[in-house]
Parts: sequence; structure tokens; C-alpha cells
Amino acid sequence: MERLNVEGGNAPPRVMRPRMLSLKQLEDCGADHLIDVREPGAWCAAHLLGSYCIPVSMIPAFAGWFVGEGESVALVAADEDALETAKTHLARIGLDNIVGAYTGVIPAAAQGRDLGQVPMIKTQEVKRRIEAADNGWTLIDVRAADEREQAKIDGSTHIYAGHLNEKWQDLDPLASYTLMCASGMRATVAASWLSSKGFANVDVYLGSMGAWNANQG
Repeated sequence: MERLNVEGGNAPPRVMRPRMLSLKQLEDCGADHLIDVREPGAWCAAHLLGSYCIPVSMIPAFAGWFVGEGESVALVAADEDALETAKTHLARIGLDNIVGAYTGVIPAAAQGRDLGQVPMIKTQEVKRRIEAADNGWTLIDVRAADEREQAKIDGSTHIYAGHLNEKWQDLDPLASYTLMCASGMRATVAASWLSSKGFANVDVYLGSMGAWNANQG
């Protein structure tokens, strides 16, 4: 991505809506990345196995951390308008190797596909886990360093969301992780990335730092 940041990518193609794929075609397309551009709550509730979540509005800020130059991408969305916007955002940051797209996560379940889910937990459960001091559980704060300097939860570990593109390899896939940020949006991106890498015991702190602060009064 460093070259793209300096030189810019190729001019975006005129047709920005990606080629639509059937579920079978999506499974056989061999894309390097399966990115679900729906909202975090929708991805957590049900998602195609192997996918990770980068909501449409977050693509400009985060896609470049996880997708390397030239790597292929398949997209999952709720509708074709979202796919068009997602492809436009990706092309503008030089990530234009989009092999196709699919809509309809729930219909995939009706076709017998096993869908993944990631729990979203509340402040009371986070407090309970902190008090239990379980060595097999870690609360990972994925906010930027300057945000964490202003306020943090004691006992949490800091890994910026974008740095998980490499730092996931330093984590134990058998351990349990809760991901948090300011609200839960970036935490879902981070949790979904870990999930796509085979981490089975991950969840998202719903409301994250905002919910924590609101419960301190």
C-alpha cells in the first residue's frame, strides 16, 4: 500500500458495480479476501464463513490495512447499491481486483450453508470477566494510541485495529478475546478479522468505551 499512497492507484473503471455471483460461484472464486460490507450488527448476527467485516463507510480508512496491492477481493452486501459504493471506495485507494459480489446472507442459510456468528457483550459481562481475572481471556482495545491515552480500561491490551493485519499471528487462536474501541464499530472489524483467521472464541464489546464511561456514573 505504500506505493499506492504515494503514486495513487489506476483510474477507477467506468462500471463500478461488481459482477454478481451465485453462492456457488462465490465459494469457487478463489478470492484472497471475502469482505462483508454490511453493518457490524448484521455481520455479527450471521455471516458467511471466512468473511470479515468492513462496513462501506469504513472502507477508505481500513481496507488498505488488510488487503495487499494486487490481492483479489469478493464482496458481500445487503444490496447492489452498497456493492457499487464499496467497489468505488476500493478503486479509489487502488484496490481494484474485485472478482465479484454476492447479496443474500440469510438465503445462504436456506441453501444449507453453515453461517458464522460472533456475540456482542455488554458492560456487565466485561466487568465480570475483568473481576474474574481469567488468564485465558484478553480485552483488546483497538483504538488509536491518542484515544487510549485519554481514557482506557485497566487490564486491557492495546493493538490498533489496522495492526492486526500482522499482529494476529502473535495471538493464541485457542484463547478468548473481547475486542473494544470507542463504540464497537472498529472492534467488529477487528473481531471479524480474527474470526476469518480461525479464532473461534472472539466477541465484541457493544458500545465499548462509550458504554463503559456511561456506566461509571
